Amino acid sequence: MVTCQEPHGPAAEAAEGLLSFGPLVGGVTVPDATDWVYTLRASALVDDPIGATCYRNALNAGRMTPDAHPGTVLGRCALAGPDHMDAALRAARRAATEWGGSPLARRAALAEAFRARLHDHAATLTGLLVEEGHPVRMARMEVDNLLTFFGPQTTEWCLRQLETRHSVDGRTVVMRRVPDGVVCVQPPQNTPALSVGAAFQCVLAGNALVVRLSRQAPIAAMHLLEQVGVPALAEAGAPPGVLSALCTDPAQALDTWLASELVDDVLYFGDSIRGEQLEKACLAAGKKPVLELGGNDMVVVWRDAPLDQAVETLMESFHGSGQICCAPNIALVHPDVADPLADLLTDRVRALRPGFPDDPDVVLAASPNTAGYDATLADARRAGARVLTGGRHLDVHGRESDIGVFAEPAIVRADGLARARELRSVRHETFFPVLTLAVPDPAADADLLTEILSFVSSSAYGLRNSLLAQAPEVIDRFVRDIRSCGQLRVNDSHLAGVPYLSNHGGPGLSGDRYGELNYPMLRTSRLQGVSVAKAPPPSPATVPYVPAQPRHRVEAVREYPPGWPPADLPGGLPAPFTEAFQHDPYPTLHWLRERRPVSRIVSPDGPGWLLTRYQDVRQAHTDPRVTCDSTRVTAGRMWLRHWPDELRERLFVHLLDSDDPRHADLRAIMRPFFTPARQEQWRARVQRLVDTRIDQIACRGRADLMATVAYPLGGNVLFSVLGAAPPHMDHLRAMIWRTAEWNNDVPYVAALAHEIDAFVRKAVTEKRRSPGDDLISLLVTACDQDGLLSEDELHGQVMMMLVAGQDPSINSVGNSLHALLTHPGQLAALREDPALTATGIGELLRFESPLPFTSWRGTLEPVEFGEVTVPANESLFLCLGAANRDPSRFPDPDRLDLHRPTQGHLAFGHGAHYCLGAHIGRMTAETAVTTVLRRLPGLRLDGTPWWRPSMFERGLSVLPVAWDADAPQKGTSR
Repeated sequence: MVTCQEPHGPAAEAAEGLLSFGPLVGGVTVPDATDWVYTLRASALVDDPIGATCYRNALNAGRMTPDAHPGTVLGRCALAGPDHMDAALRAARRAATEWGGSPLARRAALAEAFRARLHDHAATLTGLLVEEGHPVRMARMEVDNLLTFFGPQTTEWCLRQLETRHSVDGRTVVMRRVPDGVVCVQPPQNTPALSVGAAFQCVLAGNALVVRLSRQAPIAAMHLLEQVGVPALAEAGAPPGVLSALCTDPAQALDTWLASELVDDVLYFGDSIRGEQLEKACLAAGKKPVLELGGNDMVVVWRDAPLDQAVETLMESFHGSGQICCAPNIALVHPDVADPLADLLTDRVRALRPGFPDDPDVVLAASPNTAGYDATLADARRAGARVLTGGRHLDVHGRESDIGVFAEPAIVRADGLARARELRSVRHETFFPVLTLAVPDPAADADLLTEILSFVSSSAYGLRNSLLAQAPEVIDRFVRDIRSCGQLRVNDSHLAGVPYLSNHGGPGLSGDRYGELNYPMLRTSRLQGVSVAKAPPPSPATVPYVPAQPRHRVEAVREYPPGWPPADLPGGLPAPFTEAFQHDPYPTLHWLRERRPVSRIVSPDGPGWLLTRYQDVRQAHTDPRVTCDSTRVTAGRMWLRHWPDELRERLFVHLLDSDDPRHADLRAIMRPFFTPARQEQWRARVQRLVDTRIDQIACRGRADLMATVAYPLGGNVLFSVLGAAPPHMDHLRAMIWRTAEWNNDVPYVAALAHEIDAFVRKAVTEKRRSPGDDLISLLVTACDQDGLLSEDELHGQVMMMLVAGQDPSINSVGNSLHALLTHPGQLAALREDPALTATGIGELLRFESPLPFTSWRGTLEPVEFGEVTVPANESLFLCLGAANRDPSRFPDPDRLDLHRPTQGHLAFGHGAHYCLGAHIGRMTAETAVTTVLRRLPGLRLDGTPWWRPSMFERGLSVLPVAWDADAPQKGTSR
């Protein structure tokens, strides 16, 4: 039984300004919700997508609270259950019976009340859309379009269609549209508020509405319904049950609607694939599907079109990063103006930049579908089209990043309409910033026009199409012959709202075979005839505004402990663990090894002693007075100190955080999976992975080898060893790197830790249900059947592998390739004598160690390192990178020499804690390096490499290269 209370508006639970909405059932808010879905401010998500996403997940799972990061959370919406949905449908059925017979005058009054309140709330709604990630320019346009849609011209035209009266032969004949009844609405995830606003027009036909709100961005939509829709209904005297809005699981809601006898129509906004599936399900269940699906809109640019106007219209393709269903995706350009138009447009598109959504100069929004973006551009290149600009993933500051949430705006040019027809970007809807210029082969104008109009008419989609032309005969042909879409625009904006014209509707994949320009009140009603014997002036343009006061932008801030960062060393050498040190640590390490080989330093995780000599580092690996167990030394509590205490105590019981004899026991359990013979079995798999990645980039001539080869290779190897199904690997990898930094004043570190814990729990649960020949299954067996591991140790071991397992492979590949590319003589020697790889890989690992520092160590007793005694209860920083360049062990250590014997290098540690996966790391680097050099002829640096800001790893974030794409390859190994 669901009980309700009167609507209360966004309950400020929150002294913090947190907007809070309960389920809206029959016009009233249900109190006492317990489960919530949280919305973070978009500025937080684009500033730090990994940390903020993990924090949101932790909030939704109840593991953290909004006060952990004040100001980051925009609001929350209560999750509704089956009882709420049942109550909403029953209230809607009762209200539809009453409201469906209401006089048209009352519905007209409702339309005016809704529009007036929408006008009053335009600034607030615009602000909420910005907070949910809509660039402010787009948010203003969206709200203005909604005001136009509910303007007097469109509303009065639609209401006139609902009823007309005629006197014929002594009869009164009424042609009227009667409401379908209960309409259930499934809005899209990316623009729920505006779609919900348009769907409100169904109420004007006499229907009752039940809305399932997007869990991704429900705040603006709920504000619109609660603060605009509900009061407008009350003002018009409508029964409260006319409107319900619930935030719940989409699949569960659809299943309920299809099974319920109370539901008449399902109004669905989304992509065409799911839309077609839903259409079949609705028809089978006896429901009317009302589909508002994607589009693949075209703009025809004739040879007499003003090019500046054409560019402005085509730039609308990139509004919201192309995630608007009615944004133009394809431009059919007359060959006479194709080159100058492409040049002008490319310059404008290259000037577009990512940014925070409250920046009025920004039109791009975060793009979740980067896989589709990448696949579309790869398809274009394979088909012989040219990518004029774009192709990178960017962060909010415009820097290239494989985990960036912005897709760089791209233009694809296809010469010849036959080629254009084959492109994925032409055949399918795109929800990312890619515009395709399709240029017909030169021909007579009459033939060109016929070919172009035929191309437009043949589209499987039918939303809207535009023409830019001056010649009356071209305009007439376009308007006469293009009948396969819901809307035509001639010499006008493709996106702007226009009175009388709905923003939705069309045939084909944009709606259905009976689709048309769509007015929700007409689509959710049906014509009925009754026989009983016996234009306003245009409303002034209204432009919603953003309030003058500054908007709350969230940007993550690192808060370092007092005294950090330390001062530079003499000569301006950067202190250890600072960002400058990370980019080139060796001058500092050389200076310390010569002058202060056992040096008291300050790290972001507190003070400790840095060891830089080979013999000292080697000794610290085996000295029984040195511990790896952070619980045995008070200083050890500083390491990863910002992890939540509960997770730290439960998970830090793994191989890297234990001493003998328990360390030996844990290692013995895992050893069968890490014998050299077993690890060698991975060579063929690694070879296939490298070849597959190179297949995808070979024709391009330039790429970032970290993003295209090293990162996916390391991730695939790790998850194959673990036996776990990988999630979004780029994001998981970045998240793991963040939690493993020694500087754990990382924003959202607790949320990141909770996210990793959730992944570990899920992976262990799945392996208990379905074990295999993999590492997690081996550990589960050791815990459940053999009693060799506790439950905490099981989770700790999996967490340790997840955090530490892929970096040796990733860094070995990237660092080795970087070393070769910056030492052309050694690269040439390796090309001439591939057998040199046998000793060369060891030298590459020594020269640029993938893990220049071990995990944490501490002193149980005073320990002598040469002439210095480190007291008990101190942290030790064992620098493998410095040890591997100690001239007392490796003469002339800063010279790369692939012929050098490197026995005893410490790249993978030493002693009992020698890296279990060392052979995999070495074999992965060997396979990747030899394959890359063989298959990418003329490989060379093509920009500035960047090093990751990790405190104990040495790995690249970007390795830009170029090669001779037209040169013949030396064959693959497959």
